[in-house]
Amino acid sequence: MRNMLKENWRSPPVAIFVAAMLIVLIGIAVIMQTDSGYRDAREDFARSQAQLLAVSVAAAVDFDDPVAAKEAVNPLHVISSIRLAAVYDRSGRLIAGYDRAGEAVPAIEQTIASLNANLIRASAPVEMRGQRIGTAYIQLDRQPLWRRVSRYGTLAVLIAAATLIVIGLGFAQRALRTANRELGKRAEALAQANELLEEQVAQRAQAEDQLRQSQKMQALGQLTGGIAHDFNNQLTVIQGAADMLTRRDLPDAKRIRFARAIVQSANNAASLTSQLLAFARRQPLAPEWIDLNELIAEMDDLLDRTMGERIKVITDLAAPCRVEVDRAQLQSAILNIASNARDAMVDGGTLTIATRDMPNGEGRRMVGIEITDTGEGMDAETSDRIFEPFFTTKGPGHGTGLGLSQVYGFATQSGGDVTVASHPGKGTVLTLILPCVAANGEIAPREVAAELAEQPVADILVVEDNEDVGAFAEAMLAELGHRVTRASSGEEALEMCRSRSFDVVLSDVVMPGMGGLKFADALAAERPSLPVVLATGYSQEIAEAGSGGRTVVMKPYRLATLSQALASAMKSARPA
Repeated sequence: MRNMLKENWRSPPVAIFVAAMLIVLIGIAVIMQTDSGYRDAREDFARSQAQLLAVSVAAAVDFDDPVAAKEAVNPLHVISSIRLAAVYDRSGRLIAGYDRAGEAVPAIEQTIASLNANLIRASAPVEMRGQRIGTAYIQLDRQPLWRRVSRYGTLAVLIAAATLIVIGLGFAQRALRTANRELGKRAEALAQANELLEEQVAQRAQAEDQLRQSQKMQALGQLTGGIAHDFNNQLTVIQGAADMLTRRDLPDAKRIRFARAIVQSANNAASLTSQLLAFARRQPLAPEWIDLNELIAEMDDLLDRTMGERIKVITDLAAPCRVEVDRAQLQSAILNIASNARDAMVDGGTLTIATRDMPNGEGRRMVGIEITDTGEGMDAETSDRIFEPFFTTKGPGHGTGLGLSQVYGFATQSGGDVTVASHPGKGTVLTLILPCVAANGEIAPREVAAELAEQPVADILVVEDNEDVGAFAEAMLAELGHRVTRASSGEEALEMCRSRSFDVVLSDVVMPGMGGLKFADALAAERPSLPVVLATGYSQEIAEAGSGGRTVVMKPYRLATLSQALASAMKSARPA
């Protein structure tokens, strides 16, 4: 048997040829598999870089900021294998990119249609708020032939050794061991590259969070700048008029004029804070039953003056409905919408205000106030943002971006909604939707504000933690002829009420420790017949839960307002 084997090895090398062919075929298969794995790894690398680029430029694409997008693309220069990197918006327009070869970055359709199939490329969607807003594209360099050949040098040695297997099986074994070591090194290198990629992804995510925070701070800066501008305008009038009032030789006519200027500017400043509270849905409302069509009809003259001569106002009040809302806030919302429509009709046009029944799946009747203009219209991107606080299409100094935010806050706080439909060049339809109330009962007539309400002289307890406001309230009440006692906290006021008698209590709502509402509830448990008037400039508790049936005066209040609130509270506390 041994002699037969020796004879076979001395005969023509059929066995050697077969063994060599098997080794060659195995070697080719290994090469193909390794090349496929290497290509897969490069494709995975390209995909990961495309996804990483998509995440890092999302904010820049959303804001259409080529500079920020370029800053996100530039770091890819350090990766020598990346030949081309580009970022496109949702329409395929190039925002930022580079080609390492110095060629022009192609359009997105060219990257898909004309690329060599051997090139490794990848793309990833750029998304914001769940919507695709663009595409990130990465292309790797085609690896030179010499590098591909050198990568498989060890396997080539193995194949060559297989053909000489009869001469040196030891060489083949050594080659295999060398190949195993090389593969181990490559696996370790790939693991290190993966760790590096994960670290880069974490760093990019952190950078994106910082960018979002920076954008929020920028928006807040725009808001505070606009509010400060408007407040400074009002304060300029107030301070200047106050300075003039201190002059001894000022005629009475000018003194009255400057005093009225102070009152008007203070009212304007109060209106601005009311807008802020309304868009934040923290404005305490005073709802009443209102005939909607009647209110809109009463606003005809006001709307005509607001729109001017170039704009025709038409009303189509087809849906009679009673709503339970704050009258002043509803009028302000309609005027806000109408003013925006006027600004959109630069060359004049028609403003149509109509009432329509709105579909509602909850079985409750809803009515819509449709305000339609024939202006410039808006694209979808602008329509999606008009209710955002701080957003405005007007130039600096021509709006704070709070008007439509106030409308949205008022509508939702009143149980309704606001919708918008607009197309460029076709005008805008903005619909304020409100719930109707049952038709039974009568609408209470509006009370005409008097200068000062008649009221008996009373012992009044003022609860106010701010010394200046407390002193001012005390002076106003003394001017009305009342006897005033002050407390600086709810706890102190409660102790005073236990030891002496008062006719009415005027309490601030927001105070350290026991707030106004808690104080009023505690007082009601001990002295249920003692009326309490609440004063506030902002209170989330009242905005959300109400005042518990108590009279509320909004800061800043005037002498007549305070007089009427006290008279109403004392009248309701008297026995019938």
